[in-house]
Amino acid sequence: MMGHDEIRRRQRVAARVALYSSLSLTTVAAVVTLPHLERRMAPDNPEWTHRDYRNEPAVTQLRELVRIDTTAATGREIDAARYLAAQLRDMGLEPVVEELMEGKANLWAVLEGERPEALVLHNHLDTDNVPDPSVWRHDPFAGAIEGPWIYGRGVFDMKSVAVAQLEAVRAVQERVRETGRRPPRSLVFLATSSEETGSELGARWIVEQHPDLVSRFWALLTEGGVIEVAGNGKIKYFGVSFAQKWFVRLTACSASRGQLEQLQRALQEHESPRRVLTPEVREFLPTYGPSREEPLLRERASVPESGFYGSWTFRFLPSYLKALYRNEVHPLQVVADANTGGYRMDIVLHLLPGEDLDQVRGELLPEWMIHGVRIVDQDAGPAAPGSPLDHPVFQGLGNVVRRRYETDAVGPYFLTIYDNDARFFRAAGVPSYGFSPFIAFTPDSFTVGGVDERITLGAFVEGVDLYREVVLSLLDRDAR
Repeated sequence: MMGHDEIRRRQRVAARVALYSSLSLTTVAAVVTLPHLERRMAPDNPEWTHRDYRNEPAVTQLRELVRIDTTAATGREIDAARYLAAQLRDMGLEPVVEELMEGKANLWAVLEGERPEALVLHNHLDTDNVPDPSVWRHDPFAGAIEGPWIYGRGVFDMKSVAVAQLEAVRAVQERVRETGRRPPRSLVFLATSSEETGSELGARWIVEQHPDLVSRFWALLTEGGVIEVAGNGKIKYFGVSFAQKWFVRLTACSASRGQLEQLQRALQEHESPRRVLTPEVREFLPTYGPSREEPLLRERASVPESGFYGSWTFRFLPSYLKALYRNEVHPLQVVADANTGGYRMDIVLHLLPGEDLDQVRGELLPEWMIHGVRIVDQDAGPAAPGSPLDHPVFQGLGNVVRRRYETDAVGPYFLTIYDNDARFFRAAGVPSYGFSPFIAFTPDSFTVGGVDERITLGAFVEGVDLYREVVLSLLDRDAR
């Protein structure tokens, strides 16, 4: 039987594939450019071998962190927390390691500035599970390097970010030692538990159980950024996520598999009867739309009201843009329920910010459709609005990216088909932004949560450098 966590993992993988497929080149363009990109990164090509990536300190740290199994099924987050704590302690900080049940853990460390309000660098310690290690090219917990890639569970999601954040803290601490001056604002390194399985002992726990710590949070950086790269290597859009949909998880239960399969088909064909234009979409599309290459899509995507022009126009939009205008229902697989002897099917409602749960649930799960099926609420979660785009952190991120990559294709991004811990911090009133520093080879993103998860060494090391520059710049900006 497939458990709930495995179903949720498959949903997340499918969402990532859908997202990156939508954001990538078209299929024809991919066929044309993929061989060229693969040749550029082939082991016998010298283009990527000019730097000894294998002996970079950040690469060593990533390999060591990947070697610690932190999956929900077989791993121990506490071991990764202790590893990171040792790194922070070597910098002269005093980390707090909070050990919870069954090897779960949270970790934080504060680099005190002149003011207590802090910029927070957040990552999660856990990773997706590894159902069958034997099908991997390398041991998923070896941190193996082959050609330009480093392989292992978590190298993409999100131990690479944890190392980048760690190195950013190190850079700030080194500056403090060199100048003898504390930064104008404090800096917090925060690693939390169980993001892949609902965050009950992670981000939620921190918000609920450590309000004094959270009260110091001025702004937070975490995962969720989107970087689109064209076939010629040029950045199409560097997106910093500022908003996301609200995911509500339900379970449909029945003694009959056929009844749930019938409900599954009905839900797959069912669409919300109304469209909504949120403030977040009004802020997102005018910046994002002009980056589209196809003229008609560029025209439609640039205008927030385009989702209301008519049924034909709406059908033209790709799925990730349609999701900006409507609440959606996504049924997962029907599985046997060992506890009841019957069957169950997880259902995920994707709600736009500000929507009323009871109203939307009635629209997406009308009584006539679910008659005779028992619906169990699992996880309502917060309906948080987007974070402000005039915040110094959002503005500062854009400035660094524009300067470093000489591009104006930088702006906000609205996540629609997967969620992350930013929603819990936003609900607690903390401006939170998803920032990915890695300009990764698009097919590598398809491996997240699946077999042979990997990232190129060049993208990783460059991303670590970018993260370091961003954090130093944000603290410098705060001084002006």
